[in-house]
Amino acid sequence: MKLDITGLRIEVTDAFRDFTEKKVQKLAKFFEPETICHVTFTEKSKGKQHIDIRIEYRSRTYLAEENCEDIYYGLESLITKIEGQIRKDKDISEKKRKETIANPVSEDVEDMLEE
Repeated sequence: MKLDITGLRIEVTDAFRDFTEKKVQKLAKFFEPETICHVTFTEKSKGKQHIDIRIEYRSRTYLAEENCEDIYYGLESLITKIEGQIRKDKDISEKKRKETIANPVSEDVEDMLEE
């Protein structure tokens, strides 16, 4: 997974960059290596930061935002939110797949086969 880090009105230090890379690698197992993860750090006011994570993968966009005082805590919270979105999508797709397997032939096709 490729990482794009941007700082608006805040300097992205090596410590922020290293911590972000480490945490985003937890998400890499869900995506292809070419997938780009955009992380934006914004200084809102003294002591308040806003962090955005945006991952565009196939036809789905995973987006999480957090207003926080501690960037490290906020980033961990965002990774948890993104993981939840991924799990939800996976559950929905598995449910659709199981329904398709359980009912492979619709009633209209069954009527045509009986004739």
